[in-house]
Amino acid sequence: MNCDEKESLIGSLKREIIQMPADSNFNLAFQKDDIHKIIPHRPPFSLISSISALNIQHCVIEVKSIIYPDDPIFAGHFPEEPVYPGVMQIECMGQAGLCLAYFIKNSTFAIDNNSVPVKGLFTRIHNAGFIKGVKPGNTLTIRVKSIQDDDFIGLMSAQVLINNEIYSHSILEVYYP
Repeated sequence: MNCDEKESLIGSLKREIIQMPADSNFNLAFQKDDIHKIIPHRPPFSLISSISALNIQHCVIEVKSIIYPDDPIFAGHFPEEPVYPGVMQIECMGQAGLCLAYFIKNSTFAIDNNSVPVKGLFTRIHNAGFIKGVKPGNTLTIRVKSIQDDDFIGLMSAQVLINNEIYSHSILEVYYP
């Protein structure tokens, strides 16, 4: 991706919601126990609550993350005006990206007891932007679209949405060891 393409993508992530194309779209109902079979994260750092939609043909996933009001992070960020940290929003996007990578790399819509977590290390954030503050009690809709993916590296665009409004966005690079 050259600089002009990246700037264009950044601009669109600020204004246009990543679409879940209707063709080849699967509505899913995977919960935490399923998600733990496909990504390595565990509580208290397992941030994805559910997977709700997937389109392998267009390489897009939609997941949910519930921001619990009693999360200890709010005790220090910030006690009088709690806001969910941007770095945690990026982590949510990254975990959603690993979920997408699992489905793409395995060419499946299924998660079973033999599923193996995707081994991926996010090595670079090409861009991150924060438009609105995420508050305790919000439910995040996270959409991730794979831009490029091979056996070694992936590039993904991602957004955090609340009530169909963009709250944050990023472009993430993942290395598959």
